[in-house]
Amino acid sequence: MTDNQKLAIIIASEEYEKSHVASMIASVAAVSGVNVSVFVTMNAVYNYLKENVEKKNFTGGKIYRQIKEKKAAMFYELFDQAKMLGGLKIYVCSMVMDILGIEKDDLIDIVDDNLGLAAFLGIMEGAETITF
Repeated sequence: MTDNQKLAIIIASEEYEKSHVASMIASVAAVSGVNVSVFVTMNAVYNYLKENVEKKNFTGGKIYRQIKEKKAAMFYELFDQAKMLGGLKIYVCSMVMDILGIEKDDLIDIVDDNLGLAAFLGIMEGAETITF
């Protein structure tokens, strides 16, 4: 893969499994040399709040329960590993942050910044896009 390949992942659902599969795809892509940008918006923002991560307070189904029970790597751990090994940036929607009254300090450390949708659209120009 070439350095100019880009992948944009948009996560809008708070279902745990959607953040998890996004983290798996992002990890493999980033390690393979693809520049990955993740945009977390709408209800998905709840999964990136420090307080919810600390309590593992997620909405999920059978797979989430199995991941938690077997103490497998959580989505935020997979994202963190990918950030160390490849080109991965995670952004949270500034509009949703405003609506929820949250600050960047309320978000887990893997989040690089908050952005508006227009700014993210600029980043993802020319990128393959996946939405969850």
